[in-house]
Amino acid sequence: MPLLQNPIVILLTIIVLGELLGKARLWNLSLGPSAIIFVALAFGHFGFIVPAGVQTIGLALFIYAVGLQAGPGFVSSFRSHGIPMTLAVLFIALCGTLITWACCKVFGFGAGTGAGLLSGAMTSTPSLAAAVEVVGHEHAPAAYGVTYGFGVIGMAVLIKLLPRLLRADIRAEEELLAKELTEENPPITSMHIEVSNPNLFGKRVADIFLKSIAPVTITRLLAKDAEEPVLVGADTLLEEGDQLRVVGRPADLEKVQLYIGKPVDRQIAFERMLGRKSIVLSKRQFAGSTLGFFNFRETFNVQVARITRNGMDLPADANTRLHLGDVLHFVGDERAMRNISRMLGNDLKATYDISLLPILVGLLIGLLLGNLVLPLPLVGPLKLGTTGGTLLTGLLLGARYQTGPLIWDLPDAGNRLIRDLGLALFMAAVGTSAGTTFVDTLREQGWPLLVSGMLVTLVPVILAALVGMYLLRIRLLRLIGALVGGMTSASGLAAANALSATPYAAAAYATVYPVALIGKILAVKILLLILPG
Repeated sequence: MPLLQNPIVILLTIIVLGELLGKARLWNLSLGPSAIIFVALAFGHFGFIVPAGVQTIGLALFIYAVGLQAGPGFVSSFRSHGIPMTLAVLFIALCGTLITWACCKVFGFGAGTGAGLLSGAMTSTPSLAAAVEVVGHEHAPAAYGVTYGFGVIGMAVLIKLLPRLLRADIRAEEELLAKELTEENPPITSMHIEVSNPNLFGKRVADIFLKSIAPVTITRLLAKDAEEPVLVGADTLLEEGDQLRVVGRPADLEKVQLYIGKPVDRQIAFERMLGRKSIVLSKRQFAGSTLGFFNFRETFNVQVARITRNGMDLPADANTRLHLGDVLHFVGDERAMRNISRMLGNDLKATYDISLLPILVGLLIGLLLGNLVLPLPLVGPLKLGTTGGTLLTGLLLGARYQTGPLIWDLPDAGNRLIRDLGLALFMAAVGTSAGTTFVDTLREQGWPLLVSGMLVTLVPVILAALVGMYLLRIRLLRLIGALVGGMTSASGLAAANALSATPYAAAAYATVYPVALIGKILAVKILLLILPG
């Protein structure tokens, strides 16, 4: 078989050329991973095809990795920022419907062509499926084929240009969002407090119910006339004048300070065999165990002051379930902490090991879920498809973190590799498929359809960007994620990830995607009601 007829050779050639083209810069701009689809369109035009199955597995890999990354913060993101982003997505669907209706009136498109135009320009295959159920296969798929290519390419290019159009600084936005995240999740710090509440004198630490007031930890106690502090456990007695080192978030420390006594300006430090040590949990058999399971205070005579996970500090609560890669900050006997270090692993490299089984199981669940048909009021039967099924699975498993021996979470480097590989496969397959009919369909349908597709793709996103930034006050990176989520655009999300390595855009994409999926199906149904057949 000649090399140019080998689909694997064609696939790899497209990806390699696309990666090289994506690194080229013009006026300080580059296409990045989105360049693969341009190369694929050219190959498709000359008859080189990548098998359709490559598109399915590529899309599944890409979206599943996005879901895993966004899963842990999905619920909190929707609670704190979901309503403005949802409004922006509904605005996109409304604008797309109105612009499609106007184009149909101006250019004389029928209902089928209009439905295909809206579905393709907004890169929504479920919308096309809903349209075909009503108007059949004659006009909608052809219009979809013409407009889908620009929908994919146009979104990628627009997202790359959007920060310049809005005169926004990506690095400054990253710093502002990091500051906002720090304010929402303040770092763990410490306070030294002298026991002056008479109600606490002579009582054990376990009997003052400190955790009911705030999630803090007392790590050290310096008695009134003592020179050396001691570790604090459940049975430690409190007396008047004792000085305590309490660890927690600033607001929580203020609460317990009012309960315990007055703050003191000093450091309670160990002078002898006791010290501090940070240990990484790298042994998989302990992932998912609670902190209380280890009973470090009673077994090893050490205290956990706080836990650091993905750069964020967490209170050392006994019910906190530990994740692979968590950093536990210990205070106590040096020899005991060396034993704990050997027990937990303390090997950062081991936390980057990737197990193939959870990835394959997660993808299988996502593909099966995507094939389920859900009856929804007003919308009718809804099939989530590959994108919806794998995204939902990734979100749920990412939030779940672990089921039995399977750890769903992936290290950042592993997640990025799977995400980039999936996207490359997806764009290579989509591009060659669209390239075969792109020019011919243009000749048959004419430039009005292509121009209409450009308007339906670009105008709603640009208007939503202005409304989102200046009216709804959505931060740029979240806004970009909401825009590509509103367009259900995998290529747009790839461009967003190229702009910033932070997870804000991906989290926003995952937050609004279900709304966009249903919203655009409704949009097509409404369009078919207001257009003549």
